[in-house]
Amino acid sequence: MDINAYIKRKSAKVRPQTTEEAIQKYGSLSEEQLMNEMFTLAAEERQRGDLTNEKLDDFYNQAKGMLTPEQAERMKELILQLKK
Repeated sequence: MDINAYIKRKSAKVRPQTTEEAIQKYGSLSEEQLMNEMFTLAAEERQRGDLTNEKLDDFYNQAKGMLTPEQAERMKELILQLKK
């Protein structure tokens, strides 16, 4: 069995697949806990080659229309950190 495929399949089961699941999993976390989770997941995805700067930019461009100007600016700052 390919260990990378196993890990990817296993982690996909743990991660939320829908917005509702994401709200249930992350809704009660503090901002600090959310940031830690986000940076952990981003590092894992980068290591697997699943996260690129282009994907981060696409996500920002899709999400910013649903955010307040302050939230959009904060997300932009976070994405810049993720790109490092």
